Amino acid sequence: MNLPLQLACAAITLACGTSLVPSANAAATRGWPNILLLVSDDQRSDTIATLGNPHIRTPYLDRLVRQGVAFTRAICPNPLCVTSRAEILTGCTSFLNGVPYGGRLRPDMPTIAETFRQAGYHTWHVGKWHVHGEPKTRGYEETRALYSGGGKFENTLKRDHAGREVTGYRGWTIKTADGKPDLEKGVGLTAEISRHFADAAIEMLNRRTPEPFFLHVNFTAPHDPLIMPPGYAGRYDPAKIPLPPNFLPEHPFDHGNARGRDELLWPWPRTPQMVREELACYYAVISHMDGQIGRILNALRANSQADNTIIVFTSD
Repeated sequence: MNLPLQLACAAITLACGTSLVPSANAAATRGWPNILLLVSDDQRSDTIATLGNPHIRTPYLDRLVRQGVAFTRAICPNPLCVTSRAEILTGCTSFLNGVPYGGRLRPDMPTIAETFRQAGYHTWHVGKWHVHGEPKTRGYEETRALYSGGGKFENTLKRDHAGREVTGYRGWTIKTADGKPDLEKGVGLTAEISRHFADAAIEMLNRRTPEPFFLHVNFTAPHDPLIMPPGYAGRYDPAKIPLPPNFLPEHPFDHGNARGRDELLWPWPRTPQMVREELACYYAVISHMDGQIGRILNALRANSQADNTIIVFTSD
């Protein structure tokens, strides 16, 4: 089966749930492909070079585009972290799964992990968890580098790349396999958090289990606060990054969230220099994540699993 068709079949299977998934024995004996689901956080659709942005460097995402299929007309129906991730988990609109503006998933709503687990897959979760409950209550057998809130720890970094106070992911920590905060990896978002997630994903891939796996890797990049990754300072020159075509110093009308947390990350009015500097760091964080995705893809290849793994990349 060629890769575009594999990806199309994967999309159908994820959307339709158990109706297209065989019994556990059939999944183990028919050599069903592994599934690697990579999810970024708050990433715009125009931040992959091959899809038309000559100002950013994303070689590994570019490779996925060239070797697979890109759904360029797909949209995120409810682009907030909690609601969007609930929709990814269930394949169902948030107005039906119980999480339209936050809240809890309906207990009778099957999840993607439960569906694959019932089919005989190993189901593993890495990274951000932003839905009620925890991965093990939603069908995942194991987690590594689980990133979640609930602690009262002080953030490792209190200022972002521009010196602004950090307001996102306060107290969030990466958890050990037994669920304890791994404070050595920092509190809140840190400069190398994408590397920690990639390390955990590669650990899972190195198991080489005889049964197929569903590995769900949730990055936090490039969600705020934007922290410059090590070695990426100066990677993008703000002066060479064009302003968005719709740039304005202020919103021309009240869209209903003019004083929400996200809108207050920068001072008003916005300036061209401010936007360019923010985009330079935003691009750097994406490029760093792209490099970590490359490490995961290389691990698949080194383990001779690449030819039997469907790779799906999306963002919330």
